[in-house]
Amino acid sequence: MPTFSEEVKMSIVNTEFLYPEIELYGAIKGKGDFVIDGNKKYLKITVSSLSSMKRVYKLCKKLFGEWITAYVRIERRLRIGRTGEILLDLKYAEKIIFNIGIDIFEDKVPSILKEDPIKLGVFLKGMFLTTGSVSLKSSYHLEFFLDISEKYANDLIKTFKELLGVKSNYIIKSNKIKLYIKASRDIVSILEIMGANESVEKLMDIVKVRELKGNVTRTINFITANALKTAESSSKQIKEIEYIIRNKGLESLNEELKKIAEYRMNNSDESLSEMAENLGYKKSTLYSKLKKISKISQELKNNGGNKQ
Repeated sequence: MPTFSEEVKMSIVNTEFLYPEIELYGAIKGKGDFVIDGNKKYLKITVSSLSSMKRVYKLCKKLFGEWITAYVRIERRLRIGRTGEILLDLKYAEKIIFNIGIDIFEDKVPSILKEDPIKLGVFLKGMFLTTGSVSLKSSYHLEFFLDISEKYANDLIKTFKELLGVKSNYIIKSNKIKLYIKASRDIVSILEIMGANESVEKLMDIVKVRELKGNVTRTINFITANALKTAESSSKQIKEIEYIIRNKGLESLNEELKKIAEYRMNNSDESLSEMAENLGYKKSTLYSKLKKISKISQELKNNGGNKQ
């Protein structure tokens, strides 16, 4: 069964190529390396997902025609399975992307991505295909594991916030940047602008189910807490009334307090609200009268019990 990350990748593999050069730039930022072979310089894009490999290969073929090299190798030593690699002529790749105003060597987010959420989404699509992942196990977590500078990472974080309203952060791990997003609504926003519509629907269903379960749990906890509070309060009131009965008798109370005391003795499981409704009092009024009974009991205790 494919992971949710793989489902997201499969969801965007067959989407339309809106801005091929921007998507390629995203793939390069995700998993691009520069390779020198003799006098030749290449741009190598590594892809660990076969579905992503198909997408990136089609993308490169669309831009470079037959002037690309692609192959799949097995990495048993690293236990990462099949890994796809695509080699592009560095000079040609640099020129194609530069034609739309992006310098692949510049250490900041290109201005055309900061001004248009659609173009930013295309960029993120290419980056996610090569190095993105989403985890929904115990919490929500989308991340990009990138070989970029902290300056570039901070520029991305600022762009996410200003253009999409998405909160993100990063940590450094193995000398690389792990850029992550944790809020479910923010992850939905990222998936939406990447065009992963099927994954958006699935994630929203998961969020709704978890919220429902959370609400049920909170309700149960609230009811339990109230029940405990009612039981403790009722037990205290009954002990006070019993003390009055033993030491002075309920006849010592006025008719109204006597009626309330007798009702409480016979309805120990009722909350203050239920008692007030059944006795025809306002809750605040009943509370005040129960406090009077409590005060009488306390005065008896202070005076040593029966003073009849």
